[in-house]
Amino acid sequence: MHLGIITCEILRREIHDVIKWTGIKRVFIVLPDTTNPAILMASREMNMRFLTELAKEEEIEIKEKRLDDVRREIRANKLMDSVIIMVNELRLHDQPWKLRAVIEDGLKELSPVVDLVLLGYGLCGCTSDELEELIRKAPVPVVIPRGARGEILNNCIEIALGRERVRELLSEEAGTFFMTPAGASIIKEPQVILESSINIMAGGWGCNYRCGNATAKAAAIDTSNIIKLLKNHYKRVIKVCYSETDERDEEFERVVRNFAAKFGLMIESVRGSSRAMTDALSSFLSSSHQEPRTRSLKGENSCPPPS
Repeated sequence: MHLGIITCEILRREIHDVIKWTGIKRVFIVLPDTTNPAILMASREMNMRFLTELAKEEEIEIKEKRLDDVRREIRANKLMDSVIIMVNELRLHDQPWKLRAVIEDGLKELSPVVDLVLLGYGLCGCTSDELEELIRKAPVPVVIPRGARGEILNNCIEIALGRERVRELLSEEAGTFFMTPAGASIIKEPQVILESSINIMAGGWGCNYRCGNATAKAAAIDTSNIIKLLKNHYKRVIKVCYSETDERDEEFERVVRNFAAKFGLMIESVRGSSRAMTDALSSFLSSSHQEPRTRSLKGENSCPPPS
């Protein structure tokens, strides 16, 4: 099977675990079809950040190519399986209409090459109806992480922790800010973390969680308003760790502590998981009665879904 993935760069841990679970060894990272050196450089830098997780897997072959070149290599070498990833910038959630357009264009571009597309997104500011319609009209089957009732999850934090767990944490303390290892490594400075993440919780949790879109965006204009926003609305930062390695990661710890110290927040750790992504793919394959070995998604060397 040729599996397409369209994802925000912040879900690199989840995508890494999905690829390990599939057992597929050939991975292509798509470059934009442009001769503009600035766009290419920005894309390569983002891809490089995204690949920090995948690069740890020695058995996985990773190539960075334009989609036409990927298609030619698949045909020339008669490849039976691959993962083809389109990575998008972190802040598309600030403009949901742009995010929808980017996903829609990506689905059209990937559809002649792949059998299935996995979306590394929640609602991220879009409405459920908008994304469900986009998925329904896509020229290729599309899988997206969902909750227990089949609803599309709100954002990357719900993908990492589950909707019910996030609501439990917010009921304990409404002024909670969540930070994942990927988010901390991409955005290191306290002010930039907030400015880049202030709308990432979009999806209907009310003003105590995201303080209202208009208020949040207005507050992100200058440092004094950002500090005021944090001190008025947030009391703690949740450090989302997927493993003991994350818990021991000194750089992750440094970023979280700097952020908490800047805004006077308490720090707590919570265990995250990639299961929402792997379960989404597993459920689709089960419901469509795909043969795992012939579809190359559960070979004898594949990994179980991460806990």
